[in-house]
Amino acid sequence: MFLKTNKIPFLILAISIVIIALLQLHNGAYHPITRGFDATGHIDYIHYLQDYMRVPLPNEGWELYQPPLYYVVATIIGNLRLVKIVGVFAWTVLLLTSYTFFKKVIRDTFIAVAGVCIVSFLPVVLYLTPSISNEFFSAVFISIAMAYYVLHRKLSSLKEQSLLGILLGLSLLAKSTAIILVVAIIVDQLITNRKEITSLLKKSIPVVIFFLLISGWFYGRNFYLFHNPIVASFNFPDKYPLHQTVIARDLNFFFGLVGFINVDMFQAQHYSFLAGTYFSWFYDGHNIIVPVQEFSKIGMMLVFLSLPIFFLFVYGSIKSLYRHNEISRFLGLYMVILFVGYILYNLRLPYYSTVKGSFLVSAVIPFCYFVLQGILPYRKHRFIISLYILLYCLVIMKTFWILPNWYQ
Repeated sequence: MFLKTNKIPFLILAISIVIIALLQLHNGAYHPITRGFDATGHIDYIHYLQDYMRVPLPNEGWELYQPPLYYVVATIIGNLRLVKIVGVFAWTVLLLTSYTFFKKVIRDTFIAVAGVCIVSFLPVVLYLTPSISNEFFSAVFISIAMAYYVLHRKLSSLKEQSLLGILLGLSLLAKSTAIILVVAIIVDQLITNRKEITSLLKKSIPVVIFFLLISGWFYGRNFYLFHNPIVASFNFPDKYPLHQTVIARDLNFFFGLVGFINVDMFQAQHYSFLAGTYFSWFYDGHNIIVPVQEFSKIGMMLVFLSLPIFFLFVYGSIKSLYRHNEISRFLGLYMVILFVGYILYNLRLPYYSTVKGSFLVSAVIPFCYFVLQGILPYRKHRFIISLYILLYCLVIMKTFWILPNWYQ
């Protein structure tokens, strides 16, 4: 009788989320503050705000070109070890946002909770959470703005228009990657309201006013001083030269599969765009948490377990886009524009370090949405789905649990 109530699959999913929550709390406590993507540069930004009480200029330090929202929050907290709590809190907010979103657009509680589990244990999320960096923080803001837009696409009231503008403004003040979301929204609105342009312009006014009030000053300042609203430290090569080896961005780099064949989870970003990105999304290709190893059996198991998720994503994308669903169209549009931006980023900076799944981390909710679209036809197999998720969580725990001797 208990099995028929479908409570066991829910219990298994709940256990899975608890496992990942324990992992995040543990890693948040033990992860060194100087590990992560340019962690010392992000720490320099926090120290700059503490010392000078003003937003730095992009030519004053390696990471000082970034929008200031994350660093203002970190400065208010003060203690760098406590700043890591920001990542854990942002992770919690991401789970709540994803549940609300999945529940409303899919309308199946089990599938929504399964989606939350997948969001919670994606390796690209796990290794970014405890790092002192604006990468994950900004991705969560972008995810909130994206979810809100999808759920209120008609923007039929002043409240909806204003709140969207506020969320976009905060997202842009967290990281300039949010520009991609703004572009996706503009394209989506133009497609949807192509016969009502006047009405669209009226609805856009509050949105534009609020996001310009919140973040326009930062990008306006950059444009006024440097003639580039998204100027970065690498725009000053004489002052901040990159010493990494340039890697040819040819067809073999972008389409070669050698990294997959070799199962080169750590070095694929040096020579393989697809493999490097895949391992950075489903593993820890840049060694932020997982220490460097020539070959990891548990890492190989984790990558193997990711294959069903990847194939469900591909299947769900094809299935939902074929049906011309407006939500799927927008989320697919966002992912395409983001991926194009990722390619351009790699062409602009042809180094191994630019091949990283963290560039795409703001796509975790769209990614999982399409995974869930792939799962929907098999929802009656709840027990099997929940067991797979639990197995994935256990392997994640084994792979990512920080040990005391890792960083000695």
